[in-house]
Amino acid sequence: MSEHVTASVELSERVHDWYALITRERATKLIEFGPDQWGLLTPEWPASYANNGVLVRQDPGSTELIALAEELLSTFNHRYIMAMCELSAETLDGLASAGYTVEPELQMVRPLTDEDIQPLDPKISFVDEETIRPFNARLWREEWLPTATDETITQLVGRRETYSRSTEFISMAIRNPDSISSVEPGYEFVAACDIAVRDWAAEIDGVVTVEAHRGKGYGDILISTALSTARSHGCQYVALTALATDWPQHWYARRGFLNTGPAWVATKIDASSGQP
Repeated sequence: MSEHVTASVELSERVHDWYALITRERATKLIEFGPDQWGLLTPEWPASYANNGVLVRQDPGSTELIALAEELLSTFNHRYIMAMCELSAETLDGLASAGYTVEPELQMVRPLTDEDIQPLDPKISFVDEETIRPFNARLWREEWLPTATDETITQLVGRRETYSRSTEFISMAIRNPDSISSVEPGYEFVAACDIAVRDWAAEIDGVVTVEAHRGKGYGDILISTALSTARSHGCQYVALTALATDWPQHWYARRGFLNTGPAWVATKIDASSGQP
């Protein structure tokens, strides 16, 4: 299959709506600012931008987006905007001029059939949150955000508790083949991913293999298992989000994932607030 095949407009809109729904429901408090505009607050995890930010499904312009973020996040040290839609050049310029870092994302979707249901690979273990928590903390500390404080990592791992508010949340991992006996917590696994199942779709998230164990096909094992699990739960599609400027989007495209169109995140940090 060639890369960058685009899903139909109808399916793309459906995927964006689905993502917006589960994102809203993971917040502790939801504020409806207007049509297709929401404020998400989860004060127990203030370091989690995705749980404390502005979410929109249509572009209202940079002036309104900035105003909404200021109104919602005045007690936080960050301003965070999630746009599950295209943003105009004027909006992007306005956000950048106001000090926001704007990053493009790509939401992707893959149809499922019964052929995706496969026997479970013996390398895969389905794990509960308590079991996988040390591994996720290790990933944040060593792979994803090495500059983060211990408190920030605790929050970024802890926020996973909110995921089950909106979906059935399933984690899978591949154990360290070099470990014969017990090892330090966080090092018993070398690869993992999550799927969040709701109605007709499932999200694949956090697909990762630690650097020392890459090139062994673990990513494909995880994806195949995620597809099989989602289909076994009755899902018609799986979706995921990839950075629009990084290589994984091409890896997923080669495995049948379709482009549903752009999404954006805009972030601004105010270190003077003293808040986490």
